[in-house]
Amino acid sequence: MTSIHDRLPDVRGSYTANDPMARHTWFGVGGPAEVLFSPLDTADLAEFLAACPRDIPLFAVGAGSNLLVRDGGVSGVVIKLGTHMKAIRHDGTRIIAETGASDADVARYAQKAGIGGLEFLIGIPGTIGGGLRMNAGAYGSEFKDVTIVAHGLDRSGKPVSATPAAMGMAYRHSEAPADWIFTAAELQGQKDDPAAIKARMKEIIASRGDAQPRGVRTGGSTFANP
Repeated sequence: MTSIHDRLPDVRGSYTANDPMARHTWFGVGGPAEVLFSPLDTADLAEFLAACPRDIPLFAVGAGSNLLVRDGGVSGVVIKLGTHMKAIRHDGTRIIAETGASDADVARYAQKAGIGGLEFLIGIPGTIGGGLRMNAGAYGSEFKDVTIVAHGLDRSGKPVSATPAAMGMAYRHSEAPADWIFTAAELQGQKDDPAAIKARMKEIIASRGDAQPRGVRTGGSTFANP
């Protein structure tokens, strides 16, 4: 398929050669990924990382909502987490979400489960993984406020876990190692009335609609607050 494809390990997920990144970004632009890998689950990703030659560049993406890809494309392997790794569950008032899950889907899941405190996620375009990487936030809350612990894999496929403090999460910033690929997050909410949560989410959606265009190619806010 490509010059590097023959060097990649067998996986249970899928490889796609020369996959246009325009198909995987909200802005709808970007040349081809040399190879796009969609892991089936965390174990599949771990096995891939352990066996993938170290000289092959890797780049993980979720929804591609804050991503501009050059027309020349991306060399190496783009790891697309949002295809399969998007399960969400809860234990009491704790949400456990895989990082391919969209922020909005997690907000809606929490609302139906009567778990408050995560409403702000409805207004953030993107996935849980991207939110962890940049400490995304909106409407007075950010990921570091609700994250108990983030789980992931390092470049060799070994499991890693860290709290927001350990990752140095600050305004739109995280000091997590660049080669970590987040696979899941444990988020803390509190018991609340589903109807009240839904009302707050509607307010956030309305506010976002007033401030930013709908139905167009946008990744939300472009600049950080000074």
